[in-house]
Amino acid sequence: MEKFEEVYAINVNDKTEKKGNLTYLSWAFAWAEFKKIYPEASYKVNEFDGAFCSGNDKMGYMVQTRVTAGDKTYEMWLPVMDARNNAILQPKMTEVNKTIMRCLTKNLAMFGLGLYIYAGEDLPEAPIDFAPITKKELREKWQVQDVEKTIKWYEHQLGMTIEKWGAEECEAVRGVLKEQKEKRTPKTPPTRKTTKKAVNK
Repeated sequence: MEKFEEVYAINVNDKTEKKGNLTYLSWAFAWAEFKKIYPEASYKVNEFDGAFCSGNDKMGYMVQTRVTAGDKTYEMWLPVMDARNNAILQPKMTEVNKTIMRCLTKNLAMFGLGLYIYAGEDLPEAPIDFAPITKKELREKWQVQDVEKTIKWYEHQLGMTIEKWGAEECEAVRGVLKEQKEKRTPKTPPTRKTTKKAVNK
């Protein structure tokens, strides 16, 4: 299972709360769950000339966070808003601080955590389970003669070792193997029905 799918599959419903038209996920819970999967993850609050938000008292203010996990880094922006989604033109530091943590939570959604909430879904999709391809399957089901050579060929084509093949890679390989097996299997010609001619006596 890919890490995105693993993170996306986490049910966070019991850690959310409604305020007006918005649904908020507890940032403490979100970060704790995220660190279980990405223990090396880190985040940063971007600064603008020494301030943690940018904007003005006419248009409002915006905060920005950056999360790095694995080999990916995503950024997210969020305006300082009230419960009605209206921009706060003169935010207090407590409101800026709350927005930063909400922005961090939204940032984690880029990695999959709670993303289904932003997509308007009630529950996360169930993770896709798949059976990895084994040497036994290649030998018995797909009748591969040289298993090791076949594995090395597909590893070269996919650019990764067989241990790293996910559902998509295994499905693609099985599709090719199925076609090859069908070509090797001789087709049985249709049976012709013989009809007896009536003999006039």
